[in-house]
Amino acid sequence: MDIRDMEIFLKIAEYENVSRAAAELHIAQPHLTHRLKLLEQDLGTELFTREKKRLHITEEGRYLQQQCRQMLQLKTKTEEQIRQMQDGYRGRIFIGAIETAGTIYLPRWITGFRRKYPSVSYSLWTANSPDVVERMDRGLLDVALIRSIYDRDKFDGIHIRKEAWVVVLSSDHPLASKEGAITFRELAEEPLVVPTSRAEEVRSWFEAEGCRANIMCEFSPLMNAIVLAERNLGVAILPDRSLAYFSDRSVIQKPLEKERFTDLYLIWKKDATISRAAQHFIDYVREDLGGDETGSV
Repeated sequence: MDIRDMEIFLKIAEYENVSRAAAELHIAQPHLTHRLKLLEQDLGTELFTREKKRLHITEEGRYLQQQCRQMLQLKTKTEEQIRQMQDGYRGRIFIGAIETAGTIYLPRWITGFRRKYPSVSYSLWTANSPDVVERMDRGLLDVALIRSIYDRDKFDGIHIRKEAWVVVLSSDHPLASKEGAITFRELAEEPLVVPTSRAEEVRSWFEAEGCRANIMCEFSPLMNAIVLAERNLGVAILPDRSLAYFSDRSVIQKPLEKERFTDLYLIWKKDATISRAAQHFIDYVREDLGGDETGSV
C-alpha cells in the first residue's frame, strides 16, 4: 500500500461512494474500483460491504482509515521538517497540549516567540494527556504540554508548574457558601465530574480518606465539566488554573481540605531529530521560565 492508495482509500471512506470519490480525485471510476479491490486483496480483508451503489465501511476499514490519516499526517510533518531543518527561522512547529493548560500557556509563549521568529507557523492539537503523549510517541508532534508523569526513558522535558486540584461548583450550590476548604467526606455525598484520564487517581484519594468517590461523569474536554458544574448537575474536580478563561461562568472554585497536586510539563521525544524551529521554541520556554524550570508563573 503506497501513499496514493492511502489517499484513494480515505476519499472513498469519506463518501462511502466510489463515484463521488472518483469525481473528486479526477480518476475514472473503473480504475478506482480496481485499485480498491487490489488493496483489499493485498490486506486480505474487506474494507467495505457493498449495497447497490452504496458502500459501508467495515471495522477493519475504520481502523485503516485511522491509521492512514496518521501516516499521511506524519508524511506531511516529515516533509515540512526536512524543509525547515536548514532554516530555524521558518517552518512549522507541531504542538500538542491538554486543553486546561494549553489555553493558558501557549498563547503567551507563542506571542513572545513570534516576536523573535515571526515566520514560524504552528499546528496545535489538544486532547487529554495520554492521547497527547501517544500522538507524540507516533512522531506527529514536536513538543507537548501535559499534566502527568512521563516516561523519562522516551522523553525529555521541562517542569512548568505544580498545580493544586480544586473543587469547582455552581455559585448557588450549598457548599459554595461554606467557609474554608471542602472535605473528601463532604464530596463523597456529591455526584462528581472528573477528568477521564485521572478518574482512578481521584478514587484513590477518597479511599485514602475512608470514603468512596461518587463519580457521575468522566469528561473531556474541559467545557463539559464547567457546564455540568454550572447547571448543578455535579461537582467538578479540576486543576486550579482551569477557570482562567471561564470567568464569565456562574461557577466558583474551593480548595480541598487535604491538598492534592499535579505537575505540568513540556516534553519532547528523546533522541529524536527535531526541527531548529522546535528547538528554538523549547529554548524560549526555558528562558520564559527564568532558566530554573520551576514554573513560577
